[in-house]
Parts: sequence; structure tokens; C-alpha cells
Amino acid sequence: MMMVVLLAAWMWDRVLTNCSGGQETITNYYFQATMFVQVVGTCPTGQGNQTMPCLKPSYLPPKPFGPNIGDPGTGTTVSTWIDPVADPSMLPEPPVGGLSAWPWPCAGNLNPVVAIDRGGNRSDQTCH
Repeated sequence: MMMVVLLAAWMWDRVLTNCSGGQETITNYYFQATMFVQVVGTCPTGQGNQTMPCLKPSYLPPKPFGPNIGDPGTGTTVSTWIDPVADPSMLPEPPVGGLSAWPWPCAGNLNPVVAIDRGGNRSDQTCH
């Protein structure tokens, strides 16, 4: 069910133009998992300006998972079997002490659904 909701939200925010403002041709889409790792940082102790070492979550670059999904075209609905909640082994292997999570939009993974055009450009890249 969550997959259908994610795909429905994704369909409303499709990539429609290329970096030159021209019409874009999408070949496929894929999902990116959100990746976290714990790093040693400093945290305030609550006693003046004193700090102490502590563990803080840090984002790693997102990793693709699941099969590529062909462009369904405008006005279509997509269903897929991808469900990392039911099959957690589908998500990429996290680093030691890290976490691989369902792809939700967050600071480390702003575009959990990535579109690829005919030239191999990705929707999560910036235009040059």
C-alpha cells in the first residue's frame, strides 16, 4: 500500500523539462534508499559552554535499489512488487554501524525516486 502512495505522489512531480527548458524524454525511474551512519560528534552538557563526545546520525549518499521502472507515460498508474518493509533484504547493505532505510524525502535523500533520461542524466543532478 505504501508503494502505491509513494508512486502516486511521484507521478504528480514528474520531470517534464530538461536543463535547456526543452521537452524531456524519460527512459526509466529507480528508487534510492536513505543511508545513515553514526559518527562521533560533540554535544552540549547543559553546563555552560562545555561539550562531551556523543554519537550523532550522519547521512551517506543514497544508494539505488530494486529494479528499474520503465517510463509509464503521462496519466498512467504504476504498481510494483517492491516492498522493503515486507522484504528488508531488498535494501542495500548499510556500512558497519549504519542503517539503510525506506526512501523518504529528507536532507540526505531529497529525491527518493530518480528519473533517468535518454542521455543518462538523472533528476537528482543539478543542471550545468
